[in-house]
Amino acid sequence: MKILYLYISKKFLATFLFSLLALGVIFIIVDLFENLDKFLDRNTGILHIAEYYLYYIPAILKLLIPIGTLLATLFTIGNLSNTNEITAMKSGSLSLYQLMIPVIILSILISITQLWFSTMVVPRATKVKNEMAAMYLGMDESSKYLNNIFIRENKTRNILIKEFNSKTMQGSGIQIQDFSSESNPRLLSKIYASMFRWDSQKKNWILMNIKKQIYEKVRIKEQLLIDQEFKFSFNNSELSDLVKPIEEMNIFELYKFLVFQKNGGKDINQSLTDFYGIIAFPIANFIVILFGVPFASVKRRGGIAIQIGAALIVSFAYLIFTKIGQIVGISVGIGPIISAWLANILFFLVGLFVIFKTPK
Repeated sequence: MKILYLYISKKFLATFLFSLLALGVIFIIVDLFENLDKFLDRNTGILHIAEYYLYYIPAILKLLIPIGTLLATLFTIGNLSNTNEITAMKSGSLSLYQLMIPVIILSILISITQLWFSTMVVPRATKVKNEMAAMYLGMDESSKYLNNIFIRENKTRNILIKEFNSKTMQGSGIQIQDFSSESNPRLLSKIYASMFRWDSQKKNWILMNIKKQIYEKVRIKEQLLIDQEFKFSFNNSELSDLVKPIEEMNIFELYKFLVFQKNGGKDINQSLTDFYGIIAFPIANFIVILFGVPFASVKRRGGIAIQIGAALIVSFAYLIFTKIGQIVGISVGIGPIISAWLANILFFLVGLFVIFKTPK
């Protein structure tokens, strides 16, 4: 049994790696032809183009790994079926469930690896790729400036920022509004500062050219203040993260960013659904096994062509329903976690049904 499992595992991994290589090359060639004129317009050298696609590969693999897993399953099990090896295995009292064991184990390992890869490696590679895209393709690099920011720091304080430069850690036009209470908000005071900056040593914000307005019952009292330290619920790093594109954030930075937005009073249900969707997507490597093994274990007319067609149909159906499930889940209010996992749950149940209906 051990030798048989090793034999299936080797065939699966070889097909999986070849599928990723073939699909990745096709993806890069299509993208290269699409952007070739932009590279030529900027006299981009071959080495720079190669470097650009080197950093683009992780994002490509993130999308192709589940498809590669399905193709590897279909071709590995399908080849065993076409050569009557499955028939021989079953005659030796090996069931379909036992045949699936090495493939399922490998798919779980691939899912775990992809989760780490897509949440930690891909964001860093994407950051470099975006910088190179700005240089060689003329695409706008992520701005280092934040404009017109609204932050609800707590239930009784709002902060408005006209502009903030995350590189210099300085900004202009900050306004702080303090209210009496959440249930019966009455404006108590406003603080205006023409300039503000982050003090890395004191770990505080320094406001400059301050004008404070205190709203009393019958009049408004104004005060002019010199530079003054302020302690907010956010630091320079958290404010600077607002500049960073979400695709360049690792899983921890993204979660921290969402918490910051939630504390600021923003509705993050859609963003939180996307966050859980990032975690749920690698499970596709396991779910496609539930379709691939039963389908490929039975001989069908058409052979490889039918298997490739099935791989594409299942893959695209899963990807499409992943987005549809998230939209439907949010619209009916079933919560971000369930919305993100809706496609996995549905395809898992359908996959189990397919397995039970397949001859053992």
